[in-house]
Amino acid sequence: MDLGSKSPIYDLLLLAHIVAAIGGFGANGLAGVYAGQLYPTATDSATRYFTSPRFIAEKLIYLVPVFGLIMIGVSRGTSELVKPWVLTGITAWVAAIAVAQTLVWPNERKIAKLVGSASEVAAVQIHAKKLARGAMILDLIFMIALVTMIGQFGGK
Repeated sequence: MDLGSKSPIYDLLLLAHIVAAIGGFGANGLAGVYAGQLYPTATDSATRYFTSPRFIAEKLIYLVPVFGLIMIGVSRGTSELVKPWVLTGITAWVAAIAVAQTLVWPNERKIAKLVGSASEVAAVQIHAKKLARGAMILDLIFMIALVTMIGQFGGK
């Protein structure tokens, strides 16, 4: 398509890419913050967080590569897919999805079922620690991807 990076379509795609990244990774990071408030004793705000119906915003991370890849197609073409910064970004996203699906989201669902039950405090704490660790890993991946996307190391 090659509209270039100066087109309004590119700008909209960039905005959507950034919103999806900040919203998705931010929501997953927030889950980690609240998970950290579940041990040694659960705070009221953490209990409310895990008992409220949500967990939708964190799925925005699925849209990050969609908008990113469309941006590449619109601005520079598919030849950009072999650039180191693009490959690093895709690798970071795959790692983020793996961490979210194996550590963050399953433990979040388990906590949501168990929180508030006095007999399940130990189980909640175990899952909360796993979730918090997963969220920290996602934060690190987000920072790596952010620096990579801004710096575009290996050629623009």
